[in-house]
Amino acid sequence: MRLVRLMVPLLALAACGGGGKKAPVKPKETAVKPPPAAPETEADREKKRHAAAIAIVPEGSKCLPTALKDEGAPELQLAAVGTDAVVCAVDRDKSRLLGLVGCWKVDLASGALAPEEPPVPMPGNSLEVKLDDHCARGYCLPKDAKSTGSTAHMSWNLDATKVAVQVGDDVHIFDAGTKAHESSFSIRGDKGLTNDPIGIHYVGDTIFVEGADQGPYSAVWAFKQDGTAQGPINGLGGKDEKPVSTYHGSFSVLDKTHVGLSEKGMETLTVYEIDTGKRTKLVRKVAKVACKPDELDAFWHDGDKVTDKCKDSVMKASGHLMGATAVKGSTSLLVLLHGDRLGELGVLDAKTLAEKKVIKMPWCGADGAGAPAADAKGGAKADVKQDKADGDAKKDEKKPAPTKAAAPKKSSDPEEGGQ
Repeated sequence: MRLVRLMVPLLALAACGGGGKKAPVKPKETAVKPPPAAPETEADREKKRHAAAIAIVPEGSKCLPTALKDEGAPELQLAAVGTDAVVCAVDRDKSRLLGLVGCWKVDLASGALAPEEPPVPMPGNSLEVKLDDHCARGYCLPKDAKSTGSTAHMSWNLDATKVAVQVGDDVHIFDAGTKAHESSFSIRGDKGLTNDPIGIHYVGDTIFVEGADQGPYSAVWAFKQDGTAQGPINGLGGKDEKPVSTYHGSFSVLDKTHVGLSEKGMETLTVYEIDTGKRTKLVRKVAKVACKPDELDAFWHDGDKVTDKCKDSVMKASGHLMGATAVKGSTSLLVLLHGDRLGELGVLDAKTLAEKKVIKMPWCGADGAGAPAADAKGGAKADVKQDKADGDAKKDEKKPAPTKAAAPKKSSDPEEGGQ
């Protein structure tokens, strides 16, 4: 019995854990995951592009920022938008492809610039953009469409109702307003591209695709918007017609019914009539250059690996027209010059390509301001539509200066700056 009495307190003691208090058990802490980030929208991307663009061209700028002269800077291009001549800075830097970083309406009587905000697409011109989840600036490819590469080339037609988007080997056509996909076609085939696409232009019912080899050669192929291939645009002259090479040249939307392909710094300009396919060749008289025939051929076809003397001579004669784009007036061409004449608009004779006048646009000064320059050949006027000859300008110079400047008349010609 005594043994039993001793075991009972021991068992009770053991049941109480030796008499000490047991620490309370803390509940397990569960890490709270932050909510997933909202997917980036096209509006978000546009906001970022805008911020990067105004770092290059400040909002409200009425002059050309000098940063546009830097290597790799956005490229100046010319277009006719309605009755206005418009110059835009187009970003071609593959790492960002901001698109249009700034656009200005040009007063052709004075060269003054009025900013276009926000910049609107240049009708018919090519714009390279980044692809974001199979979409180019909100125009999304069909789910079964092949998407090769990370960029696309876009072009709005002249009345801005449709958009053509080239991705890989295909062109897709969208309704510009609703962004609905309408049709697509291949740029390959019997009459299609034989090299890599580098640009697209939507003019009338025709889509022009620029293609380039790895070397210094490029050409332009035409397709109807239903996909019917028209083949490359060939030059006139010579025993065998060959495609016009736009290397050291350019492609221009001249007006609603014509495009132009320039070669060799606009030594020649092949004008192509869209409805009929008719071609006209304009030839510019070029000053004699300090190059041997084989050197000159090497410069235009195999790059610029020639003597400095030869290269400098060619650049002096044609450098300002290498890559220069043009729009067409009734008797003249308005051309955005390049090279050491960047920022100038040349008025060229529509038959001989001889330069008749020049309009200088203002570059920004250190304070961000710029003043428009007068016509470099003696006047502030750039009357393209009705200029019959340089003699007319000389006749005007003999007239006494008016006591009060008259306001320029409104014109329907995009190259005209007043009567």
